Amino acid sequence: GPVLAARDPHAPVVATAHEAVKDSHITLLLTEWKDFIDLDPTTLEPARPIVIDGRNALDPTTWKNAGWTYHGMGRS
Repeated sequence: GPVLAARDPHAPVVATAHEAVKDSHITLLLTEWKDFIDLDPTTLEPARPIVIDGRNALDPTTWKNAGWTYHGMGRS
Protein backbone atom coordinates (compact mmCIF):
# COMPACT_ATOMS: atom_id res chain seq x y z
CA GLY A 1 0.00 0.00 0.00
CA PRO A 2 1.98 2.99 1.24
CA VAL A 3 5.23 1.92 -0.43
CA LEU A 4 3.53 1.56 -3.82
CA ALA A 5 1.73 4.86 -3.34
CA ALA A 6 5.03 6.55 -2.54
CA ARG A 7 6.50 5.29 -5.82
CA ASP A 8 3.47 6.15 -7.93
CA PRO A 9 1.06 8.68 -6.45
CA HIS A 10 -1.49 7.76 -9.15
CA ALA A 11 -1.59 4.06 -8.22
CA PRO A 12 -4.87 3.17 -6.56
CA VAL A 13 -4.55 2.00 -2.97
CA VAL A 14 -7.48 0.25 -1.28
CA ALA A 15 -8.07 -1.09 2.20
CA THR A 16 -9.40 -4.58 1.46
CA ALA A 17 -8.94 -7.47 -0.95
CA HIS A 18 -12.62 -7.17 -1.89
CA GLU A 19 -12.06 -3.57 -3.00
CA ALA A 20 -8.95 -4.57 -4.94
CA VAL A 21 -10.74 -7.33 -6.85
CA LYS A 22 -13.98 -5.41 -7.50
CA ASP A 23 -14.40 -4.76 -11.23
CA SER A 24 -10.96 -6.23 -12.02
CA HIS A 25 -10.34 -8.00 -15.29
CA ILE A 26 -7.66 -10.28 -13.84
CA THR A 27 -6.63 -11.05 -10.29
CA LEU A 28 -3.03 -11.91 -9.43
CA LEU A 29 -2.21 -13.57 -6.13
CA LEU A 30 1.45 -12.88 -5.42
CA THR A 31 1.57 -13.46 -1.66
CA GLU A 32 0.86 -16.25 0.80
CA TRP A 33 -0.75 -13.93 3.36
CA LYS A 34 -3.56 -15.76 5.13
CA ASP A 35 -5.99 -12.85 4.56
CA PHE A 36 -5.79 -13.50 0.81
CA ILE A 37 -5.57 -17.29 0.84
CA ASP A 38 -8.66 -17.51 3.07
CA LEU A 39 -10.83 -15.38 0.74
CA ASP A 40 -14.12 -16.93 -0.30
CA PRO A 41 -14.13 -16.47 -4.10
CA THR A 42 -17.94 -16.44 -4.14
CA THR A 43 -17.89 -13.13 -2.22
CA LEU A 44 -15.65 -11.31 -4.71
CA GLU A 45 -17.03 -9.16 -7.55
CA PRO A 46 -14.56 -8.98 -10.43
CA ALA A 47 -15.51 -7.84 -13.91
CA ARG A 48 -14.00 -11.12 -15.12
CA PRO A 49 -13.39 -13.99 -12.67
CA ILE A 50 -9.84 -14.91 -13.66
CA VAL A 51 -7.14 -15.58 -11.08
CA ILE A 52 -3.45 -16.27 -11.56
CA ASP A 53 -2.09 -17.90 -8.42
CA GLY A 54 1.57 -16.95 -8.44
CA ARG A 55 2.23 -18.85 -5.21
CA ASN A 56 0.06 -21.95 -5.79
CA ALA A 57 -1.50 -21.07 -2.45
CA LEU A 58 -5.18 -21.23 -3.42
CA ASP A 59 -7.29 -24.37 -3.74
CA PRO A 60 -7.94 -24.63 -7.49
CA THR A 61 -11.15 -26.67 -7.04
CA THR A 62 -12.69 -24.08 -4.71
CA TRP A 63 -12.00 -21.25 -7.15
CA LYS A 64 -13.13 -23.21 -10.22
CA ASN A 65 -16.33 -24.30 -8.46
CA ALA A 66 -17.00 -20.62 -7.68
CA GLY A 67 -16.93 -19.87 -11.43
CA TRP A 68 -13.38 -18.57 -11.67
CA THR A 69 -10.87 -19.40 -14.37
CA TYR A 70 -7.89 -20.53 -12.28
CA HIS A 71 -4.25 -20.56 -13.43
CA GLY A 72 -1.57 -21.81 -11.05
CA MET A 73 2.10 -21.30 -11.80
CA GLY A 74 3.49 -24.50 -13.29
CA ARG A 75 0.14 -26.29 -12.91
CA SER A 76 -1.66 -27.76 -15.88
